Amino acid sequence: MKRWKDGKFLALLKFVEGILIILSASFLVKLINFRTEEILFQAFAIFSARFLISNFATKKFFQWSLKIQTDFRKKLHEEIWRREISSGEVLTLIFDTVQTAEEFFLKVAPNISSIIILLPMFLICAIFTDKITAAILFVTLPVAPFLLYLIGKVTAERNQRAWTELQKLNGEFKEILSAITALKIFGRIDAAAVRLKKTSEKSSAATLDVLKFAFVSSFALELITTLSIALVAVTLGLRLVAGSVEFDAALFLLIIAPEFFLPIRKLGIAFHVVISAKSSLERIKNFLSREEKISSKIEKLKVPPEILVENVSYTYPRKKNPAVSGINLKISAGKITAITGESGAGKSTLLKLLAGLILPTEGEIFFSELPTSKMQRESLWQKISYSPQSPHLFDATLTENFSMFNQLDTKNLPELLNALDLKLNLSNVQKLSRGQLQRLGIIRALLKNSSLILLDEPTAGLDEISEKKVLTLLKKISSRKTIVIATHRQAVINFADEIICI
Repeated sequence: MKRWKDGKFLALLKFVEGILIILSASFLVKLINFRTEEILFQAFAIFSARFLISNFATKKFFQWSLKIQTDFRKKLHEEIWRREISSGEVLTLIFDTVQTAEEFFLKVAPNISSIIILLPMFLICAIFTDKITAAILFVTLPVAPFLLYLIGKVTAERNQRAWTELQKLNGEFKEILSAITALKIFGRIDAAAVRLKKTSEKSSAATLDVLKFAFVSSFALELITTLSIALVAVTLGLRLVAGSVEFDAALFLLIIAPEFFLPIRKLGIAFHVVISAKSSLERIKNFLSREEKISSKIEKLKVPPEILVENVSYTYPRKKNPAVSGINLKISAGKITAITGESGAGKSTLLKLLAGLILPTEGEIFFSELPTSKMQRESLWQKISYSPQSPHLFDATLTENFSMFNQLDTKNLPELLNALDLKLNLSNVQKLSRGQLQRLGIIRALLKNSSLILLDEPTAGLDEISEKKVLTLLKKISSRKTIVIATHRQAVINFADEIICI
């Protein structure tokens, strides 16, 4: 609703700007004819008002762009917290792809709104002033958009290739940076640099290819609009000599004609931004959407659920050996179950599988007799609370961190903070210790109030007193919930109703 109001307000600003443009052209004609001080001051006032309205509209477009970028980044951060994704894809989406929105709202959206609002206004004025000139404007107008459509098909393909190469470059740079110590020890710095250089050159070539087409489209559009304006000018000149049109009307139309084609010319200059913005929006939507088919059966999930894991294996991408292999186990409903095992046994991977963050490469997981492969992962996530081993702290206030940017109900937050002995200023942006981060993850999971709670090493890094408070709180809220805890802490193992060793 807020965005709809913003859109209507911006449309109103453009409408006012259109009226001021028409008035400025009219007063300019009067000034040339009469040259009086009164008309000069009136023309100056109208031009000043037009300038102020235009700048104010630009500022509002920028604010709108900032809001949308912030919304996209919040959603992307939530997905990063929920599931494993390619680092190169994440970096490209967060920085390059979302940044395209700013260019779109500053270079493209104002011109599109001008085309929708101002062009009909100018055309109506032309009809009332001189029907022949209006017909010329109307006939020449569709040529430019048709040309952009033809060029756009090729540009979109080039833009997709450029984005793919940039994604590879971001991924490789992060990978090399994270492994810089190992590369230096084994003397592979130079080889890594050569590899990064090749990827960088491919990305540069692909980007340059997009810019070439952008230049061609801008040139073609400038040529067409210039010829259209010239056609209007020549026609008016000949008719003025013949006496079939008045001087005032001809001068007014000559001033309006460049304003009529200006939004299209600007759109042509920023045409590559249009293609980039369209591709970026599709990539963000594809990233945020789930590929699995929607199944209403998830709504039938029993509360609390019983979990059956049958011959489940999972191998991470680019890894040869499975993280877990042939797992068979049953997790009882309404109980607190501790998953134990040696470090590297796959406890964290098993919890991610139960959370629906990753799907088994082999085997099946059943929730109250419903297989996960039949469920939509997003719907499954809504039924599950999960706290990873290292909860992520966003660069935001602690209130936004606990509530996941107002996605969770914080009604019980003060009570939970008190129960875990966390004394924090929630309105501040601040760093947390490892123990505080662990309790942040637990509180997030509890605020979600799901029937299945998955906790990965929730008491790691806590002293005995803090650990006891965590376990006391879990016992207090365990009624009608299935709680699964991956842990190696003896106190947690002794606290659990059931123990499963993998």
